[in-house]
Amino acid sequence: MKKLFIVSFSLLLFSCSANQQTESPNTEPVEQTLEDKVDALLDADLYTEALELLTDLEDTEEKNSLLETTYLNYGLFLEYRDSNVSNMRDKMNGALRQYVEVLKINPDNEKAITEIEQILGIYSTFPDRSPDPDIMTELEKFGF
Repeated sequence: MKKLFIVSFSLLLFSCSANQQTESPNTEPVEQTLEDKVDALLDADLYTEALELLTDLEDTEEKNSLLETTYLNYGLFLEYRDSNVSNMRDKMNGALRQYVEVLKINPDNEKAITEIEQILGIYSTFPDRSPDPDIMTELEKFGF
């Protein structure tokens, strides 16, 4: 019985000690990096907010990489998951606009190229339909 009491008491002290360490008021908040901030916005599907955050920053490799990622994810969201737009043509035009922005940053982005080819392939099955003319003008610059 005495051993059980000692073990229980030890566990109680250990538990209280662990709680004090994690709840220390002297801990300073960790500064989020730009990538962390953008990732959090993308996780919440807040693409326009992520783009606004990045737009006014000085051009750096990090900024361009984050812009490329943001535009690509925005295009994928519009193409596959956006339930606010019921018109398929509007969804695809929106996605294509984002993919064009990706190619402006990185003309070799394979995912953007694949998605553009897929959308254009679908359009080609409808003889009387095509993306908006301004999008086609931009896509022609990249060889589409």
